[in-house]
Amino acid sequence: MRTDTQRAAKYDAKTIPASVAAIVAAVLPGMRLNFRDPFGSMDLVEKEQQTQGLLNAAGTPTIQFPLYLDFVRLIWRMSNAGIAGPALATVAAGIMKSWQARGLSLSTLQTLALNTANTWPPAPAVSTGSHPQAVLVNPTLNKCYVANLDGNSVTVIDTITGTVIATVATAANPQALCLNTLNNRVYAACAGTNRVTVISGTTNAVLATVTVQNSPSSLCYNVTNNKVYSADYGSDRVSVIDGTSHAVLATVVVGTAPLWVCYNVTNNKVYSGNDGSANVTVIDGATNGVLATVAVGTNPDVLCYNPNSNKVYTANAGSDDVSIIDGATNAVLATPAVGMGAFAVFHNPTDNKVYCTNLAGNSVSVISGTTNLVTATVATGVGPRLICHNTVNDKVYVANYTAGTVTIIAGATNAVLATVTCAAGSWPIDYDVTHNKVYVANYNANSVSIIDGKYNKL
Repeated sequence: MRTDTQRAAKYDAKTIPASVAAIVAAVLPGMRLNFRDPFGSMDLVEKEQQTQGLLNAAGTPTIQFPLYLDFVRLIWRMSNAGIAGPALATVAAGIMKSWQARGLSLSTLQTLALNTANTWPPAPAVSTGSHPQAVLVNPTLNKCYVANLDGNSVTVIDTITGTVIATVATAANPQALCLNTLNNRVYAACAGTNRVTVISGTTNAVLATVTVQNSPSSLCYNVTNNKVYSADYGSDRVSVIDGTSHAVLATVVVGTAPLWVCYNVTNNKVYSGNDGSANVTVIDGATNGVLATVAVGTNPDVLCYNPNSNKVYTANAGSDDVSIIDGATNAVLATPAVGMGAFAVFHNPTDNKVYCTNLAGNSVSVISGTTNLVTATVATGVGPRLICHNTVNDKVYVANYTAGTVTIIAGATNAVLATVTCAAGSWPIDYDVTHNKVYVANYNANSVSIIDGKYNKL
């Protein structure tokens, strides 16, 4: 009696999957052009191709492919008959039991049902002010805040209903946001007037307008000492704001053109990535004094902190690499090379991975949080910029500015699960853990797209 391995080898030898794929790729465009398809069979072909890609990425034995395809075809027929969205998912859950009894993986069946077969009309984007530049979710109050760079305002969206509940006037050109989790306040860095607007998370009222140095470009919050830090790009300073009184406690001299700040909660340190001087300034969270100046790659842009390994990462756009700094000693541990135009880094705590978007390379480099090595390079849409992580389903979302899309990557396997079309200029992005949704600001379309974290759909 043949084993599954022997059957798989015979099946592969007979069908020669690579040759079949090449034939399909050559014939499919002509079929689309010359064949009017009233029954949606061309759509089914695309679904089957997506299915094979997902099965390949999951390492599914080839012998099982026909069974999984039968399952997808059944779900697709129901979808084509008008059953869609959560209703289809409910029906599919029942069908999965019988397929699971045939020895198929329940997790793979769920992935196929939700990512390949399940379709519904995309939800309309939420209108915002002019040129949304930043997005921030406040899970405590079920709100999402959008900083409108040229609208001089912050749009507040109810994350339960997906509707706009307020538009808050700010100082000119708000371009970054952060949340004070202790006092439930939202801060908007307004580059046009060298101000930080403080908004009440409860009432949406403006509580204060704080004067900082020139061109504040980013913000971060120190939960240990209840302070907010503003990277003042145009003055080579970081302003330290008291989270209770709104007073400026200190103005710290850093390197040239500080672009991004991030916070290390383990050692109570703040890091300023200085785009113009190829270094990172380390600030003591308690005293506001400078602890160290760390040399990194050229043009450090976005920084992130890895609490799993107590490391800080900076994406160096000019040298196409990432500098990894030890959170305890301030020493550079490694500088792995990534793709062209390293733009932003983001940490996935579930798998202890750090992702670096390669703006000119149209890809994401995946770095092990343990070994500091690049373990994978994942192709994305054109112009990948910012990233967020879905802690519920362990998915990574990459906002592709030029393409106007979001690439969704499986955190465990690095496989691309889906590409969601949003709108022109998609790049600020944040995750709502309470409702399992992703908010993507579309800079050139003056809107926010909301992606369902479970179904990978708008």
